[in-house]
Amino acid sequence: MSVASKTVTRPWQMQYAFLSGPFYDHTLIVGVAFIAILSGYLVHVEPGLFTPVLFLDLWLLGYHHVISTFTKLAGTRQDRQENQFLLYRLPLIVIAAVVGCYLVSGIWSIVTIYFFWQWYHYTRQAYGISAFYQRKTGVKQPVLRSRLDHAAVWAIPVWGLVHRCTEGWETFIYQPVWLPALPAVASTVAMFAAIAVVSVWLALRVDDLAMGRFSYAPFMFLVSHHLVFYIAYVLTPDMTTGWLVANVWHNAQYILFVWLFNQNRFRGPEKEALSPLMFWLCQRSPYRTLMYFLVCIGITTVVYGMLDQGTQLIAADNLTMLLGIKVVLFQSINFHHYVVDSYIWKARKKSHQEIMNVAA
Repeated sequence: MSVASKTVTRPWQMQYAFLSGPFYDHTLIVGVAFIAILSGYLVHVEPGLFTPVLFLDLWLLGYHHVISTFTKLAGTRQDRQENQFLLYRLPLIVIAAVVGCYLVSGIWSIVTIYFFWQWYHYTRQAYGISAFYQRKTGVKQPVLRSRLDHAAVWAIPVWGLVHRCTEGWETFIYQPVWLPALPAVASTVAMFAAIAVVSVWLALRVDDLAMGRFSYAPFMFLVSHHLVFYIAYVLTPDMTTGWLVANVWHNAQYILFVWLFNQNRFRGPEKEALSPLMFWLCQRSPYRTLMYFLVCIGITTVVYGMLDQGTQLIAADNLTMLLGIKVVLFQSINFHHYVVDSYIWKARKKSHQEIMNVAA
């Protein structure tokens, strides 16, 4: 089927452009955003809930989403051969760099890098998924429209980041952090710029609907993106609580996307030779889906449980050393994950387009 034949041309009609189907896509777009916003709201109303909500986020979503990366990075023998540098050498480089930061300037430098890098990573992931959605429409956007869509993805996150830098925060997740001290007017300027970009983006979506070019799922995904970033980085008064909203959203979103990718990747009996275990786990049935997530969470529990217990054994009697080791170790894992993700999930990669059944 040609691209032209797939394009809706009747006025006030639309295509859905789901990556999988109504249930999965609404879970990815609406369900994940709802859980993230609810988590932040509960902590905002009752700050004492931060620790239990963060614990659930880390053990069920955060650590799990890092582990799920390895289903793509090392799920098959071919993956392990192609990604030797990312698997074996890059971790050593990242650990050395993080240890160096800690020894030279202390925890605040690592926390600061994390604050800015996680903001970029979360936004970049949303941009990547939106690119898959756009390709699913089968319509190649004109250059200016494509650049506007790109700008719209970044508009509210940039406003949110500037806004946080005008608030004078000195701690982040209860650790020292450095943010550039921007004047309040910077947030106002960023706000008007974001509103202008998103308004034009919305106007063009209305025009698409009127002309029969509207795509439902790509639009709703970016609406959820705008909403979550606004709540996380602008509306929520406390920076750490706001981060929790974005973190829950990002982690759950990533887990669901990787699951769909693996479902598609191992579809068909001929794919069993790639990895019998991954093939068995990734067949689409309620039981296999449950087992896929249980295996991932089980590996997460073992790996991170061992790391946690190991740090306790090394420095249980020295809280300063224990905190330093944990920050270095767990942020090294995060930073490695960020670098790896920027490499292995390119929407423009032909093999990814084939697996996700999106247009080239």
